[in-house]
Amino acid sequence: MAKFLLSECLEIIFSKLTEYPSNDIEKNVPTKDLYSCTLVSRHWCRVSTPLLYAYPFHHFRFNYSHKNYYKLIRTLLSCIPKIEIKQIYKQTLQIPFLKIKNSKTNDNLSTFNYISFINGFIFSKMILETQMICNYYNKEIWLIEYKPKKITDESTITIMNYLIEFMCKHCSNNLIIFEFSSDIKYNINDDIIKLLNFNDYVGKSKLSNLKELYYHSSSFNRYGNNFDLYFSNNICNLNLLFICYNGINSIKIANILSQFISSQKKLKHFILSGFERKSKSNFNLIHLFFHDYYNLVINSLSTQNQSLQILEFRHFIFEYFDENVINSLQSLKNIRILKLFKCENLDFLHSWIKYLENFEVFEITMINNLKISNSNILIQLIKSFQSIQSNVFTKLIINDDNEENDYIQLFQQIPLYLYSLTHLELPKICPPELISIFISCTKLVYISVLLLLNNELLMEILENLGESVPKTLKRIQFKRLSGNIHLTISLELLTFFLKGYSNNVGILEYLELGNKENPINIITKQFGVQIIEYSHHI
Repeated sequence: MAKFLLSECLEIIFSKLTEYPSNDIEKNVPTKDLYSCTLVSRHWCRVSTPLLYAYPFHHFRFNYSHKNYYKLIRTLLSCIPKIEIKQIYKQTLQIPFLKIKNSKTNDNLSTFNYISFINGFIFSKMILETQMICNYYNKEIWLIEYKPKKITDESTITIMNYLIEFMCKHCSNNLIIFEFSSDIKYNINDDIIKLLNFNDYVGKSKLSNLKELYYHSSSFNRYGNNFDLYFSNNICNLNLLFICYNGINSIKIANILSQFISSQKKLKHFILSGFERKSKSNFNLIHLFFHDYYNLVINSLSTQNQSLQILEFRHFIFEYFDENVINSLQSLKNIRILKLFKCENLDFLHSWIKYLENFEVFEITMINNLKISNSNILIQLIKSFQSIQSNVFTKLIINDDNEENDYIQLFQQIPLYLYSLTHLELPKICPPELISIFISCTKLVYISVLLLLNNELLMEILENLGESVPKTLKRIQFKRLSGNIHLTISLELLTFFLKGYSNNVGILEYLELGNKENPINIITKQFGVQIIEYSHHI
């Protein structure tokens, strides 16, 4: 009966099988389920393929297979008539390798015009750097239809450039996501931007309705005189802007970025990111010399004080913020979500956060291998939440891989100030502190902790922990035991926890053991609770 479903119904169903690209640049968009739908029938294939190719490059954002990536390029290249590729050979003074007598019979175009489905681009070194596109093994994949062994590097580059130009001209007229980097040795970024910024007869370009822009740079010397091309006046409807601050190394660049931010109509999400430091001295020097430029850019966020709701800083030092920047941040009263990833010098944060009347979510990831003597800064932050309206702040996430850090004092503050929490993720914690949190935070729906256990009164402690579970809690994740990746809480021990919980008459549905990003090893059910155990990668 599924084949008789209306296309509109199938489209709604299939849209639930894929994810909109995450703003986490280290997260790929999964395709397995949606790809399976294309194999069911021709009807399903027609409906699911546009969704599968809406953001094709986002399937290869992080830690991906080069082989699969260039298979995608081969598929996109098949959208171009072979006769046009033949013309490229002639233009580069090469003998055509495909003897095409009749273009109508030999131009076996792809089943779909996949390029027309594209709503999001990521232009990376994989298609812009000579070393990558001319690599023998890569050419054997994406140029397999054109006898790649006989194609010179010059022709290879020309073909790839032609494909890029073709994609820019024939992709969706309303691009949603655009992500690119200035750190390309074989740089044609200016040409890409010009093509996408070209206005049609009604004065609109393919970037006019862009919603998310990601601009990367790990270098301080890659920007040319055409930097303003990347931040055109045509782009003014962004919801999200991601900028690598490493490239903000001049007053000109800082001013262009500031004006670009100010030109946005309703910017909702801003991310200022750097790269993980390799040397503390160099890391601090970079911020010392260029902090005025960063401050200028951050200061411009005040122009978005009505719309900006999500703010993220990654690998950032807050030490060099001037008074104007702090005042600008305090003007952002509609910030609901603040994320800090491996940042330093957070002392001023509590004096800013207390002004956030609608603050809902705080997430912080500590720097790896950085030992903190105490958690005073986070304690001050938690106390500052007291000024936020009751029931507004609902989500706290603290990530720290350094198990030597002591957060006991911090955990003792949570029951006093954060009783409205519905979502909580914490590093290493002992049962007494967790019980105290359970008793006070009676609205919790999800909690994830690295539970620290010892052998003394273990069974009794777990039973008491189960009895204290809030009645609203639906999902618990107990990570591995502290200090040993091979140890997890055994199902036998969980029996005591669930025995205590069974007297609680709660609504707990799932109990996860281990890291949820690892594959499922065992699934069982006890006391009406689904138990999921995840195996660890060794």
